[in-house]
Amino acid sequence: MDKVTHNAAEILETLRRGTPLVQIITNYVTINDVANGLLCLGASPAMVEAENEVRSFLPLVQALYINLGTLTAEQGRAIRALLPLAKELGLPVLLDPVACGVMKEKMDFTLSILDSGCVGIIKGNTAEIMSLAGKSGQARGVDALASNDEARAEAEARDACALLAARYACTAVATGARDIMSDGRESLRLSGGSALLARFSGSGCVLGGLMAACAGARAKTADSYLQAALAAAAVMKCASEAAAPGAKGPMSFKIALLDALAAVTPQNLREWTEKNCAVL
Repeated sequence: MDKVTHNAAEILETLRRGTPLVQIITNYVTINDVANGLLCLGASPAMVEAENEVRSFLPLVQALYINLGTLTAEQGRAIRALLPLAKELGLPVLLDPVACGVMKEKMDFTLSILDSGCVGIIKGNTAEIMSLAGKSGQARGVDALASNDEARAEAEARDACALLAARYACTAVATGARDIMSDGRESLRLSGGSALLARFSGSGCVLGGLMAACAGARAKTADSYLQAALAAAAVMKCASEAAAPGAKGPMSFKIALLDALAAVTPQNLREWTEKNCAVL
């Protein structure tokens, strides 16, 4: 566990020193939150999604974040155009398959991206990850519904993440009150975080951006993706706990969370991760 906590702190330090540029195609509900989240952490967001611009911009970046929340026809064409180049460049690609279990069209598109072999990290809520793995998952729009059996739900999420990781040679992350993640060889559970994260739209989208930034800061190797996912999830939960006490409600919490992302130090992150991360 010492290595896990050290790596999370090291990734945050490397990110702030290098300010990785992340190309982002995301949904229109939370696009500003994603941009601000990356800026507060110390990365640089670029919301470049026009079909005629994406390929020329991609060689300039350190990671690509694709969020399917409000997928448009132009976004779909841009994503398809980007994937072969991202693979050629060896860029970390993070996919957030928002609501993939609710709409067949979204699921078909998500699977086509995964089949390209370009995705390094899949991040979704538990229902989305379960759906991608072909398991039953409770969903309501983009939200996951909690299971009454926490131990069983955790085991199912772990198995689904491990299955997807092995199938697509990537790291899979199921987010929730406890984040579960696996690269097919090692599986981790991250506890903690404020319940207020679920009270405003965009927290999951911001987390996806942070994971892409951490992957871009860490290294362009698949072996680093689990550590990048853990570092981002830990910094989000750690910052949420710092932001919650002074918040008057979900919206003041949201602003406080952005400030807290900027304030988390590598030492804070190392200590927090040591208390809240476990190997499954």
